[in-house]
Amino acid sequence: MNFINFNSKSGDLIKRTATFGRAIVDFNYFLPKKLPDLRAFCGDLELIEKSNEANRAIGELQGLTKNLGDLNLFVDPYIRKEAVDSSEIEGTMVSLTDVFLSEAGSKKPEFTNPNVKEVVNFVDAINYALSELKKGRKINESLINNLHRILLRETRGQDHLVGEYRKQQNWIKRKGSTKDILEADFVPPSEEKVKELMDYLFGYINQSDGYMRLIKAGLIHYLFETIHPYEDGNGRVGRTLIILYLIQTGVLNEPILYLSPYLKKYKEDYYNLLMEVREKGDYNKWIRFYLDGITEVAINTSKKVRRLIELYNDYKQRLTKIHATPISFELLDKFFESPYYFITLLQGELKENYPKTKRGMNYLTKCDIIRLYTKHKRNKIYVAPDILKILEEDLI
Repeated sequence: MNFINFNSKSGDLIKRTATFGRAIVDFNYFLPKKLPDLRAFCGDLELIEKSNEANRAIGELQGLTKNLGDLNLFVDPYIRKEAVDSSEIEGTMVSLTDVFLSEAGSKKPEFTNPNVKEVVNFVDAINYALSELKKGRKINESLINNLHRILLRETRGQDHLVGEYRKQQNWIKRKGSTKDILEADFVPPSEEKVKELMDYLFGYINQSDGYMRLIKAGLIHYLFETIHPYEDGNGRVGRTLIILYLIQTGVLNEPILYLSPYLKKYKEDYYNLLMEVREKGDYNKWIRFYLDGITEVAINTSKKVRRLIELYNDYKQRLTKIHATPISFELLDKFFESPYYFITLLQGELKENYPKTKRGMNYLTKCDIIRLYTKHKRNKIYVAPDILKILEEDLI
């Protein structure tokens, strides 16, 4: 770290001596101070206007989703897209198609990406946390540790400490990696401080503030990433924490707003601005950037949901026009949840026999809703290409 850049407004540099391998090293780590009072942002009129814009964009999105019948048709694919985008920020390259094919049950080598497990775990981790919040549970150490455990289950990260705070000093090198802590771009707090800092963060999260919750979510993300409490997976957990806080506090009713597409596109700004908070105490600059992301993602998500609704209604009209069987409409819903499917998997989920399911699939094929993805004689995979195209498009 460049000591000259730190002005002690948001935290202090603490000297420490530790042993790494056979070497005894003197270095400094960053110890963050408590987060600023939210009222301190009221004097920044530009920031407040950006907050108002973000809230308006979220309100429009919320209003749109309230008019949907089965919101899961749209929420489930969005969670998978978030898992793909957030994992890509950390360097894990997986396509949405890879995830859908994996969940459809494909084990064929030509469809198997070894990184899919990490993304599927991410989906499971988000779903776990959301289900706990729906039960009335608050964001706390146990919930986040369990989320972390699910995230790294049976992946490359399982070699690290999983589901509990780190027990050693870590450091961050933005580009590439280094085994020398003195070459690090940022050194988070000592492992001895992690528990105390996380307890403060959970207390801050669960304070009953009735205002400026979007701004507060940005501060929560900053502090979590600064503490870097785990050996691996901090970025993905930290970005998930934003959506969990917004749902817990009622800013969002459903998990349909994710910031990762924006942070992926402006990755350098994302990292630089978090670093500027640590070095210069410039919270406002980070929060303005973050609020711009919330607004842009909310507006573009609304546009995408409208396109999916239009497509859904068009498909229902096509099926109605040719007097398709009732199961055809159930199958249509399934392809909006996931655009790839085996017939046998659909049979199991709908609890129907093969002839009835196949007949319904034929109606979808006749209406150009789905087509055959593979040419195998058995275990054929079908795809809904127009649905997939909309889902795969980047929001930003």
